[in-house]
Amino acid sequence: MKDPSGHGITILKMKRLPPIAGNADGIVSSGKVHGPVRRNPRMDLAVVLAFVVTIAGDILVPLALGAWCTKRFGISWRIFGLGAGFFVLVQIIHTPLVLATQTPIYQYLQSTLVDQTLALAAFAIVLGLLAGVFEEVGRYLVFAWFFRRRGLALSKENGLLFGIGWGGIESIIIGALVALTLVSYLMAAPLTDQQIQAVNQSVGGTLTEEQIEQIQAQMDALINLTPFDVLPGLAERMMTITLHVAFTLMVLSAVVHHRQILLVLAILWHTAVDALAVYLAQTAGILVTELALLAMAILAAGYIWWTWRNWGCTTTSGDL
Repeated sequence: MKDPSGHGITILKMKRLPPIAGNADGIVSSGKVHGPVRRNPRMDLAVVLAFVVTIAGDILVPLALGAWCTKRFGISWRIFGLGAGFFVLVQIIHTPLVLATQTPIYQYLQSTLVDQTLALAAFAIVLGLLAGVFEEVGRYLVFAWFFRRRGLALSKENGLLFGIGWGGIESIIIGALVALTLVSYLMAAPLTDQQIQAVNQSVGGTLTEEQIEQIQAQMDALINLTPFDVLPGLAERMMTITLHVAFTLMVLSAVVHHRQILLVLAILWHTAVDALAVYLAQTAGILVTELALLAMAILAAGYIWWTWRNWGCTTTSGDL
C-alpha cells in the first residue's frame, strides 16, 4: 500500500498530481537544470484546454461568487478579504504542523496496528481532525472575537461572503498550482538514465531504487494525462467551496445563537469529509473519492438552504 504520508495532504486541498519541474531532455532538481529544455512530444491540446478551463474556473468562480454576493446584499468585499486572509493565517500554522508530524504519526500507526488498512483509516481521521480543529476553531475565534471587536455584523450575509472568501482563496491558490502543473506538462518527457543519474548526484547519491521508480512513475503519469484527469479538479473546488460555506454558517450559528454544540458538529463534519477524502483516494480511486465529496457537497448545499431560511434576525451592530 502506498504511504499516504508522503503526499502532504491537508485535505480539501488534494490534487491529483503535484507540480513537477520537468522537461523533455532534463529535469530541474535543487535549482539546477540537467540537460536541454524541449516541449512534451506527446502534448495533447485537449489536455492543455482542460488545464486552461480548470485554472480559469479555480480563479474566476470564487471571484464571481464574491461579486454576486456583494452586489446582491450590498456588503463590502472586505468580508471576502477577511475570509481569505484568515484562511491563509490558519494554514500558516496548520500546514507546517501536518508536514512535520504526518510521517511519524503514520509510521507509528503502521507499527502499532497490524491491519494496514486500519492504520490508513486511523491516519486519515487524524489528518481530518487536525484540519477540522484548526479551521473551525479558527472561524469561531474570528466571529466571536474579531468581528465583535470590529463591530462587524454576525449576519448570514456576512457569513456567506466570509465562507466564499475562505474557500475561494484556497481555490485561487490551487488554480495557481495547477498552472505550474500545466507548465510541467508542456515540458515533460520520459527520463533517461543520464538524467536520473544527474538528479541522484545533485542530492548526494542518496536516492533509493524505490524513490527513483516513484520519480519515473510520476513523470510518466504527467506525460500521459487526459482531460478527465484534470477537469475533476474544477468540480472538486466548487464542492469544497460549498462545504466551506456550510461550515462557516454552522460555526457562525454557534456564535450568534450561543450553541457551542454546532462548533463541535462543524469540527466532526469537517473531519469526516477530510478523512473520507484521504482514505478513499488511497483505497478506492479518484472517481469514488469525488462521488463521496459530491454527496457531502449536496448535504452542505441542503444545510445552507435550511440555515438561510431559518436564520432569524439575531446579529450584532455595525454591519458594513
